[in-house]
Amino acid sequence: MSKNDKTIPEPFPPAKAPNATGPVPQQVEKPSQTATAQGQAPASPQQAAQQKPLPFAMTQAGDYFHTKAFDADIKRYAGYASNLTGYSNLDKIQPLYPGLYALGAISSLGKTTFAHQLADQMAAQGQMVIYFSLEQNRFEIFSKSIARSFFKTQLSILQSGKPSTYPTPSSIDIRRGKVSKDNPAELAQEIDRYTSTVKNHILVVDGAFNVTIEDIIGLVDATVKTGVKPVVIVDYLQIVAPTLINQRIPDTKTAIDHVVHSMKVMQSKYDIPVIAISSLNRANYLVPVDFESFKESGGIEYTADVVWGLQLSVLHSPDYQKEKAITKQREMIAKAKKESPRKIELCCLKNRYGVASYSVLFDYYPANDFFMPTDKP
Repeated sequence: MSKNDKTIPEPFPPAKAPNATGPVPQQVEKPSQTATAQGQAPASPQQAAQQKPLPFAMTQAGDYFHTKAFDADIKRYAGYASNLTGYSNLDKIQPLYPGLYALGAISSLGKTTFAHQLADQMAAQGQMVIYFSLEQNRFEIFSKSIARSFFKTQLSILQSGKPSTYPTPSSIDIRRGKVSKDNPAELAQEIDRYTSTVKNHILVVDGAFNVTIEDIIGLVDATVKTGVKPVVIVDYLQIVAPTLINQRIPDTKTAIDHVVHSMKVMQSKYDIPVIAISSLNRANYLVPVDFESFKESGGIEYTADVVWGLQLSVLHSPDYQKEKAITKQREMIAKAKKESPRKIELCCLKNRYGVASYSVLFDYYPANDFFMPTDKP
């Protein structure tokens, strides 16, 4: 049994809510104050801190390098270079190093599909993924996986040069029972193909709008204690249930900033990748995505290690950029959103792990819940 094949214990222990205001740093006494009357040598900062819990770690340069801790960190970090998303164009630029990733997009651009397909692709590689689906339930999420599996089978047949009448139902067709009635054998085949590929490496948590960040931390903590370090995806940031702060319900911005900060603390503690999906401001629907687009949370810009935005490729077309009339721009966007495939660009606004900014292109087939990497705008 591989490390990632370990079974996550059930039921999960209840999440313990951390102090919403964050841990209070403890004051460390000065060395001269820790020396005893018997003439003991002043304690080092590390020794003085042993009696009091601190919200940070202290490392002296000599200790870090001479104990080979630096070499161990290099080896650990280099190992994540093979932690791939399954999107070939993105993986050439951005391995999924441990960190907090923010993914934003306007409605109907497929941010859930993009993240969920990434989850399936990583699970197929044997990586444990916890997908917190706070808006859609497990039936909706897994039916997307099966619709995508149908479409991939069709693509494989066509790429072999053979004609094909293989069905490519939408996830809605699957949920309505149309496929069970018309194509039961193919449905059974795609379910078997999907489950034999991802096995139990993907765990979907559907929360019906009532999952708090403390619930998320509790589940991740329970998983890590089994010896499995998962990739965590939260879909999406704005509907994580708010936590009382100072015994009060916070305003929206404070609540979201608390969630973003807590996700970063969790990510750092367990040394795992965490992807938070975010909605974008409606005011930015007609312009390329930027930091101003991220809805009601300045914390994303400063706290996230990598910030991604999904947008229609038409926003960068010469015709669109020349157009000054808002009504015409809206018409162009509406037309682009009706296309199949939709031309989508993933742009990187911030990256602490490599190239500061980049973009990669995709053909998005919304009816089939599938993102295909492409080099054609």
